[in-house]
Amino acid sequence: MFSKILVPIDESENAKRAFNYAMYLSKNINGKITLLSVADVPPTVYVQSQKVLDELLEKYSKAREKVFNEYRQLAQKEGIDIKTKVIFGDPGQEIVKFSLKEKFDIIVIGHRGMGQLKKMVIGSVSSTVIRDAKCPVLIVK
Repeated sequence: MFSKILVPIDESENAKRAFNYAMYLSKNINGKITLLSVADVPPTVYVQSQKVLDELLEKYSKAREKVFNEYRQLAQKEGIDIKTKVIFGDPGQEIVKFSLKEKFDIIVIGHRGMGQLKKMVIGSVSSTVIRDAKCPVLIVK
């Protein structure tokens, strides 16, 4: 059913709750969890060299590894093995692209709790994912 579970993460409490729910799903259906962290890169970085982008990705990846390790420890306590991935780009769009490319069965994502006005002005990651994903999306509060 949901054998491939994608969990986009950041350092928010909502992301932790989404991860905990994904672990619950994984244990009950023997699913595989992949954690995805997307770094939103300012447009000026795209103008600069590939070297600058590679250096940013390296720095961000190292910083994310600390967060990934926390999640790994939680998963190991439950006997769950997880994969991790770091990418650059617009978070909502990149989550959707990655979910399509890797053929995930479900996306479990934390709710940000943005106000209605803020959503209208800048949009939200979860709104983009809900609108554009081709697989079921579970929003965890």
